[in-house]
Amino acid sequence: MALIDLYNTDIKNKNKEKRELEFNLNLKKIKPSGIRKLFDLAQGQKDLISFGIGEPDFITPAHIREAAKKALDQGYTRYTPNLGFPEFRQALANKLKIKNSISVTPEEVVVTSGGTEALFFSFYTLINPGDEVIIPDPGFVVYESQVNFTGGKPVHFPLRGENNFHPEVNELKSYIIPKTRAILINSPSNPTGAVFTEEELLAIANIAREKDLFVISDELYEDIIYNGRKHISIASLPGMKERTISIFGFSKSYAMTGWRLGYLVAPVNLVKEIAKLLQNTSVCANSITQKAGLAAIEGPQDCVQEMLLAYSERRNVLVQGLNEIKGLSCYAPEGTFYAFVNIKNTGMTAEELSIYLLERCKVVTVPGTAFGTQGEGYIRLSFATSLEDIKEGIRRIKRGIENIVAVSE
Repeated sequence: MALIDLYNTDIKNKNKEKRELEFNLNLKKIKPSGIRKLFDLAQGQKDLISFGIGEPDFITPAHIREAAKKALDQGYTRYTPNLGFPEFRQALANKLKIKNSISVTPEEVVVTSGGTEALFFSFYTLINPGDEVIIPDPGFVVYESQVNFTGGKPVHFPLRGENNFHPEVNELKSYIIPKTRAILINSPSNPTGAVFTEEELLAIANIAREKDLFVISDELYEDIIYNGRKHISIASLPGMKERTISIFGFSKSYAMTGWRLGYLVAPVNLVKEIAKLLQNTSVCANSITQKAGLAAIEGPQDCVQEMLLAYSERRNVLVQGLNEIKGLSCYAPEGTFYAFVNIKNTGMTAEELSIYLLERCKVVTVPGTAFGTQGEGYIRLSFATSLEDIKEGIRRIKRGIENIVAVSE
């Protein structure tokens, strides 16, 4: 029996209950993560090359780890204020002014347990049942789920491969109706690697102001950008700070995925509502993690640049290698550590090819359909892994794809 059949059988068995249980109806709308599906299938297999989970393979830089050890020795083991340590929020406000051109006070900054929690707080604060939120397609898997949690309606806005997954702003405007409450943007983008231009962001800002909409801006990959491109925070544009929730994190820039640390920036009236969510959910971000985050923000930034240089080299090797494989094509991502690979000439669907590469080639990828319907015909490869693994992964993929093409011919 194929791995995918075993996986689906296991899921069905787990769903069989002696009696029907009633769960929250919003949960019934949530689909299992397409990213985790391939990750789960790969568990227990040996000799795998994984391009799956988007996690830096670097260890957190030494000065950040040392700050955490010092915080433990100094006894920072108690609750923090709900919104975060005051000195940390001040440091984040300073960073936002200098780096992102967003002039904020510490009172407009909320420290969270990772970027995903920041997204949840943003949606839950803004959205009422029936409100519509425009989300990118393809886009990160939790956007749709979290809108559904609130009782809102996610509306998928297509980002197309022929435009390198940049937004067609005039088309975006056509998706707005009276029930539309917010637009979510993600630049640099997971999974596509697109970095929105200033012109595109200005156009989206004009729409938000004209239609009186909020923008939720996911900027987790702000530091991972190539070829001299510049990251622009939409909240820095005229008239946007008061209608934008900007979300940032430490996981990608500082290789701190397991530390669970993020932050958001929002108008003070929204921050007051978000404080209620914190008080009744996670209470506060981890105290030791916050001290580590302070060291990350105020300490040397050489580590960020060193990791970026490594990602850049890996990107070049991966993209060149993939483009030399008959049946595949891949434009060089403008940011992030993901390649979104066009597989349409293989004649297989995204899921079929991902399963094939796992079972036959021992290579883990993510089908583009995990990120939305526009992801059909693509697979995502994370190059947050070693050059050695990237080169070996390319060799395996080449052999596997050549077998498919040979059969089709």
